[in-house]
Amino acid sequence: MTRKPNVIASLLRRITCLLKEIVNVYYFFWRTPKSEKTIIFYAEHEGYYPYFEGLIEKLISEHRQTLCYVTSDPDDPILQKSESRIKTFYLNKLFPFFMTLVNCRVFVMTMTDLNQFHIKRSIKPVHYVYVFHSIVSTHMVYRYGAFDHYDSILCVGPHQVEEIRKHEALNKLPPKKLVEAGYYRLERIYEAYQEYSSKKLSSISEKTILIAPSWGISNILESCGERLTDILLKTGYKVIVRPHPETVRRSPDLMASFASKFGNNPNFILETSVATDDSLLLADVLICDWSGIALEYAFGTERPVLFLDTPLKITNKRFRELGVTPLELSLRSKIGVIVSPKKLKTILQEIPNLIAKNANYKKRIAELRKQYVYDFGHSSEIGAQYILDLLLVKTISQK
Repeated sequence: MTRKPNVIASLLRRITCLLKEIVNVYYFFWRTPKSEKTIIFYAEHEGYYPYFEGLIEKLISEHRQTLCYVTSDPDDPILQKSESRIKTFYLNKLFPFFMTLVNCRVFVMTMTDLNQFHIKRSIKPVHYVYVFHSIVSTHMVYRYGAFDHYDSILCVGPHQVEEIRKHEALNKLPPKKLVEAGYYRLERIYEAYQEYSSKKLSSISEKTILIAPSWGISNILESCGERLTDILLKTGYKVIVRPHPETVRRSPDLMASFASKFGNNPNFILETSVATDDSLLLADVLICDWSGIALEYAFGTERPVLFLDTPLKITNKRFRELGVTPLELSLRSKIGVIVSPKKLKTILQEIPNLIAKNANYKKRIAELRKQYVYDFGHSSEIGAQYILDLLLVKTISQK
C-alpha cells in the first residue's frame, strides 16, 4: 500500500520532466536568437559544471559572450541561475534528437564517445570541443576511440597529447587540434585549499579521512567499503564517503546500506554530490583506488594519497597497444603509498605516517604537477581564447 503513491509520484515527475524538455526544445530552436546560441555547453549532470566554470566565466564576463548551457539533470542548480548571458535548457530523453539537429559554431562537452553510440554529431557543421574531467590518461579507463569524433580537445598535460597522437597514428586517423590548455578544476581546488589552509587551526587534533573511489564492481565501496569505514570510525577518525556519481546512480542499495549502517554516527558523512570540492579540502588523507580524484587531490592540495590496490580499472582492453604506461599507474608510488585490500588494518599505521610526511610530499607533488599539467593557473584564459578564435575563423570563412 505504501509503494503506490511513490510509483504515482515517480510517474508524474517523469511526465513533468518530459513536458519541460518539449518546451525547452521549442524555445531553443524557435525562440532563441541565433546570435545567442553560437556556443553551447552540455553537462550530463550538475557535477560537471566545475569543469566548465572557468571557461564560462571568462567568456561571459571578460569577452561578453552569450552562450547556451544544456543539462540532462532536472535538478541542476544552473537551471535556476539568473545570468542573462547564460541561456539554460533541460534536455534528457530528447537530447539525442536535439544533438542531430543542433546548429551552432562551437559545442563544448565533457562527455566521451561522441558518435560511437546513440549520441551523434549534428548534421550541421558544428565544431565539437572536448573538455577533460580528469587528469588521467586517455587509453585505459576510457573506451577505445572515445575521443575520435571530436574536432578539438583541451588537453590537461603532455601525456594526453602523446597518447592521442599515438592512437591517431596507429589507426590512420586525421589529427585533431590538441590544445595545451591545462585543467581549471585543479586550479579551483588549489586556490580553495590555499585559502582553507591559511585559516585552518593547527591545533585541531581530530583527523578526517575521505574515501573517494572510482566506480565498477572492483571499486573500494563495492569490495571492502563497509569494513574500511567501520575500521576508521572505530579508530576515532571522521570519515567522509564520496561515491562516484555512477555508483550513486547504479547502486542505490549500496548507498542505502552505508546510510543505514553508519548514518547515526556523528563522525560519518555520506556525500552523494560531487558538485563541490569541500571534502577534498577537509580531508587529511584521501583513500582511493583508480579514480582520477587522486590526482586532483594530490596536485590540488599537495598532500599524499593512500591507494588501495584493487584490480585495475580497464575499460579499453587494447590500451597496451600504445606502449605508454597510463599516468594513473606511473604516479601512484610517487604521490602516496599503496596498500593491499587484504591488509586493511595496516592503513592505521600508514595514515599517521602520511600525515607526518606531508612536507616531504609537498615539494615532490608540486614538481610533478608542473611536469604533467599545462600552464597551471591559466587554463580558463587559454580555453576561452581558443573558443573565441574558432568563432573568428568560422566568421571569416563564411564571408
